[in-house]
Amino acid sequence: MSRRLSIVLARVTRATIMLGLPVSVAACGGGPKLVNLRCRDAAHCQHQEDPFRLLLAVDFTDTTGTLSKGALALRVDGNTQTLVSIKDLFTRQGLDPTATTGTLDIDDQLVLDRAQQNQQISVSVVGTDGAGQNSNEPKLSFTLHLGTSP
Repeated sequence: MSRRLSIVLARVTRATIMLGLPVSVAACGGGPKLVNLRCRDAAHCQHQEDPFRLLLAVDFTDTTGTLSKGALALRVDGNTQTLVSIKDLFTRQGLDPTATTGTLDIDDQLVLDRAQQNQQISVSVVGTDGAGQNSNEPKLSFTLHLGTSP
């Protein structure tokens, strides 16, 4: 009888593990998705009067509808430069706080140890929603232009 009980328990345990597997797999990668990081002006990523001010946009999808309760990390060459309140971005753009899709306009300063004309810069963003889930990290590279040079 004890052998029979252990066989039944082994089958129940296996069935529980197998049933739990799809739930675990579905839960992976449930954070917000950011795509199409781009310069808002197709020709320039930088503000005309302030070359260290970036004018970017990124499209988002967040099935939880809690992205507005999170933060957006602006990263330069792999290092986080600034954390921005996504609630502030939603408010400035008139987005519904529970929006699950849309576009975020980013208007922020670059902080560089040293800068030179035609320097290649790599920027990326990572969003964190209200549930604490991180997004992917889309990247964009562009050439830094200082002063009036094109």
